Amino acid sequence: MRFLTRVHILSAIGTCAILYFGWVLPSLHIKTRVQKAWKGSVHQLVVFGDDWSDIGEYRISPPESSSIPTKDSDQGELWTEVLCNELVCDYIDNFAQSQPSSKDEVKTGALVSNDIYANATSPNKTEFVPLADFKTQVQQWINFEKQARLMPGRQSKDEWTVFTVLFGVWDIWQYARLERSKAIFAIERSIEEFFHHLNTLAEHSESTIKVVVPLLFDVTFLPRFQRRKADPANQFAQDQHLAVYLLAYWNTALSLSAVRWTGGEIFMPDLGRILVGQVRAKQLYAMRITDATGAGKESPLFDEVERPCLLPNSESEELGKLQTSGVKKCSYPSRHLFWDDMHLSGVAHRLIGKEAASLINSNNTFNTDALEQAKANGAMNGSGSTIISPNFKLHFPPE
Repeated sequence: MRFLTRVHILSAIGTCAILYFGWVLPSLHIKTRVQKAWKGSVHQLVVFGDDWSDIGEYRISPPESSSIPTKDSDQGELWTEVLCNELVCDYIDNFAQSQPSSKDEVKTGALVSNDIYANATSPNKTEFVPLADFKTQVQQWINFEKQARLMPGRQSKDEWTVFTVLFGVWDIWQYARLERSKAIFAIERSIEEFFHHLNTLAEHSESTIKVVVPLLFDVTFLPRFQRRKADPANQFAQDQHLAVYLLAYWNTALSLSAVRWTGGEIFMPDLGRILVGQVRAKQLYAMRITDATGAGKESPLFDEVERPCLLPNSESEELGKLQTSGVKKCSYPSRHLFWDDMHLSGVAHRLIGKEAASLINSNNTFNTDALEQAKANGAMNGSGSTIISPNFKLHFPPE
């Protein structure tokens, strides 16, 4: 009996050891951390974009206090923070900026180009309080890099940098208010501007850059957009139709341009596929239906995919003013797809961050063919530095 007990104990210890070394230990990125310490390498994440990426800490030119996001532990980490953890990076250089919380300002989040937005909306005489757009954020990064070279520990023999660029949520939100032709023109100009600034990043980097450029999520799923259902039915239907069209136009133009870009390696997580899949899984499960992929069979990740975790105390209040008015918080934030009416929950951000990390770790580059062709044509020199073709053109989908 005593022998059997010892055998059981030894078996249990062995099983625990196997689980730890085979499952838990790899998840701690021990190998990567040891390699980094041995080589003296530095891993960094450089973040551009809007409040979907802004971690609230700034290397240079911090925004007004009203644009610094309020941290709530229940919200969880943003996808950029998750990506940094997954890649075992040392620090995040954040240049993204968030929508101001002040009630006295006409609010919009960070855009690809403030000039394009101002020109597109000038006939409407819309008051505009600009945040740092992509051009400004890139210039801030360039200025910071000049200073960073003098900082101890910032320069390493094996520095490894990943850029993240997420714009478009607020661009589409604003351009959906315009006539279709004007909105399309603004989006085309924005995508051109977008890749112009990616070229600038490449030109100011010593080696081929890695850039995470997510495809956008359908803004009509956002709770703030769904509140428009209170408008006349035909108006809501028209707004929804145009917003969906512009989303498709943006993502198509972005992907067609990205697949031909030779300035660096692009990784494109599809936010729509990631998040809409969760909405569909919830709906199928509620109806007790299973599709061909198996969606709807298991309990969904989110119990609530429409209402955000944060709600105003009064239905008459705008959800966008949550930081300056009373608010009710849900009991289980991790079970909500949305944190508030314009932002995802921490669990949703974790899905995005892990997907982006998976693409990078597996070297699933979106523009592999273009890079190989450019290398074959001599557009890239032997050291790996990038020469941007001056004849780079964009091809957009038909209207």
